[in-house]
Amino acid sequence: MAALLEDTYSTHADVPPRVRVALARAGLAERAREAGLARSLRGPEEQLRAGAALVLWGWALVLVAGAMFATFSDNWLAGTPSADRALAGGAYDVVVAAGVAGSVLVLLAASMAAPAFARFVAGGGWPVVRPRVRRAVVATVAAVSLLGGLLAWAHQLTPPARNGGNPLYGAAFVVVGVATAVAVGFATAAAVSVARRVEFTPRTLHTLGVTALAVAPLMLVVLGGTVTWWVSESLHAPGVLRSGIGGGLPFDSVLVPPTLLAAALLMVLGLGLAAWGALRIARPLGRLRHSV
Repeated sequence: MAALLEDTYSTHADVPPRVRVALARAGLAERAREAGLARSLRGPEEQLRAGAALVLWGWALVLVAGAMFATFSDNWLAGTPSADRALAGGAYDVVVAAGVAGSVLVLLAASMAAPAFARFVAGGGWPVVRPRVRRAVVATVAAVSLLGGLLAWAHQLTPPARNGGNPLYGAAFVVVGVATAVAVGFATAAAVSVARRVEFTPRTLHTLGVTALAVAPLMLVVLGGTVTWWVSESLHAPGVLRSGIGGGLPFDSVLVPPTLLAAALLMVLGLGLAAWGALRIARPLGRLRHSV
């Protein structure tokens, strides 16, 4: 493409705006197709891959939101009267259980795809996906290292200091949160890129589609548990919401804490992507079942 532009136009400045817009539009369309967002997909296999990619992106958002919720609700038991912990405790346990179940299913899907990925690498496909995989690995190592340092520091601080009392710790927490979100995004992008290029058997592809369909409703469970915990604490222990991570921001509210609101919005967005992906999976899944 660069060579074509050089042959057609003498300098980069001579490229007309309409050509620049067309290139940008084509690039965005390709990115959307790679992420599973494109509408025009040919064949049930490509539709199923696209749907699974949407579910995976949705789960990535819910995973980040779940980490935000877990951090925000740190030490919530200490601020909640014993008589009012039943509903909030049950909702919290449901969020944790759904998060673990979804993560196990995603790891199971990765293990099922591993043999096909090994064949892809053996066939010379590694250079194609190496940049994305390398970015994901570097970002993950960096996020884990930062998280380990933050946890070691947190053990030396009191709960009030961890929840807004120490500005330096609060800034470090934000940095670690951003690093974790970036790592999850890079890992998801690498997984989607690999899944687009790897050749799966019909049986494996069908199983991956079923697994993705199982992950999607777990996101609704996570959202429901988070909202239930939120409502219960706002009624019985509003001080927990006030002292959670995010207190002291320009926008602050007992009923609508900024961090919890952001987590809930991410969950809703992730659930929407997963629902869209599940619809795209369900249509070709029946046709693939007959070829297994």
